[in-house]
Amino acid sequence: MPPLPRFIGPLLITALSIAVAGCSAAALYGSSQRLPARLHIGTWEVGGLTLQEFEQQLAERRTAFLATKAVLRLDNGSAAAGSTAERPLGELGVELHTDALMEATLPLRQGSLFQRARARWSLRGQVWNAQPGIAADKLAASLRLAYPQIYRNPPKNAARIIGPDDSIGYAAEQPTVQPDEAALAERLIASLPAWEQPQPATPELVVPLRPWKPEVTVETLRAQGIVRKLGEFQTVYPPAPPGAADSGAGRLHNVQSTAASLQDVLLAPGTVFDYAPYIEQTEKNAGYREAPVIVNGKLVPGVGGGICQVSSTLYNAVLRAGLEVVERRNHSLPVSYVALGQDATFASGFINFKFRNNTAHHLLIRTITDSRGLTVKLFGQTPPDVTYDVISSTVEKLEPPTKYVHNPTLPRGKQVSISRGKPGYIVETYRIKKQNGLEISRERVSRDTYSAQPNVVATNSSNGAGLDRSSPAPEGGTPLVEDGVKGPTFR
Repeated sequence: MPPLPRFIGPLLITALSIAVAGCSAAALYGSSQRLPARLHIGTWEVGGLTLQEFEQQLAERRTAFLATKAVLRLDNGSAAAGSTAERPLGELGVELHTDALMEATLPLRQGSLFQRARARWSLRGQVWNAQPGIAADKLAASLRLAYPQIYRNPPKNAARIIGPDDSIGYAAEQPTVQPDEAALAERLIASLPAWEQPQPATPELVVPLRPWKPEVTVETLRAQGIVRKLGEFQTVYPPAPPGAADSGAGRLHNVQSTAASLQDVLLAPGTVFDYAPYIEQTEKNAGYREAPVIVNGKLVPGVGGGICQVSSTLYNAVLRAGLEVVERRNHSLPVSYVALGQDATFASGFINFKFRNNTAHHLLIRTITDSRGLTVKLFGQTPPDVTYDVISSTVEKLEPPTKYVHNPTLPRGKQVSISRGKPGYIVETYRIKKQNGLEISRERVSRDTYSAQPNVVATNSSNGAGLDRSSPAPEGGTPLVEDGVKGPTFR
């Protein structure tokens, strides 16, 4: 191999020196803690700042920007008291996320020195930015604080008015205005000052208003199709049992409280009315008081007596309005406030009362109570020439059986009457449909049995023959409480 020319060696040495110097310069450039030259964030030149200075100043300018107060004026053409408000941009829901700006500096702090140098070189003269946004929920909350007088004046819904003669009228809705939060958000974004400036300018905004319409209007009420009274029924309070005069006040409270829970109940077409939730609602809101209830076919002290007078009154109105009965049972004993075969009892978890609004329009329940009794009225829309009559007839009378109870204090073979029994009945009830006063159909709606109450006789029989040893409770031993929620309450 021939020897290299003499000038090659110096050239290699020079090239190596240049390479080493270049690498040193690149390493030095890449290790710099300052941002590249001519780097801008909006109009703010950050080139030359150290990373620590940049992070600190970025946080300061963000804080100053969000603390800048905006002047708000209501768009009502007046300078009335309370129409102008000042709120910091941050409270108005303005948000400024600067995390992306800090992340953009990561290539200057991570990787090899050569990678950092390459990143620093590529970032020279770039312009970064962060666009503010609006949190709608925060803006809405701030406006409520700024203009409470507006938000305290919501629109008034239209109301259906039923007159003493059962005529139906309407009180018109009353719309108001409220800040147009969406439009204000757009205005606010458009008027924001440059956040990157040390002292952002104060924005001044007119708060646009928009109509605040009520949810219920006369139009929506009319669309429900309630045009007249369909059915009505009235019952009077039964007298208190002997020796239980205080129970009358309890029964009155129970009836009136339950009736109040049914006031203005609105049923859409096809909806099934369920009595049980209204009993639970009344017990929770008003509580039930002591009044006689029926337990396993006997009238005893209890809590909630009277709730079946409400269901029975409603049941009779339902029958006379031509509505579909879904679930109903008679009491085990006759009650005094409605005819046999026309009562509807209730026993929580066992017996319920349900009916369906089988009309093509909404149905409204109205209740009226006073010191004498209860009235239930149903309003809706059915053919005005169609009416309904309800008749009940006793098909069989059940004689009271005799129940013997043992009394060892009596002479052997002696019998003493304790209480006289009452007869039971089997009753059939029909609903007669008429058009223009002429019967067009007749349906049997129920066949009910009311148990006879036995004659109770005390006797002293040596072998107990003839004594009634049957359990007073239904199968399973659980007492069946009718016309109340609890019982008995002996003291």
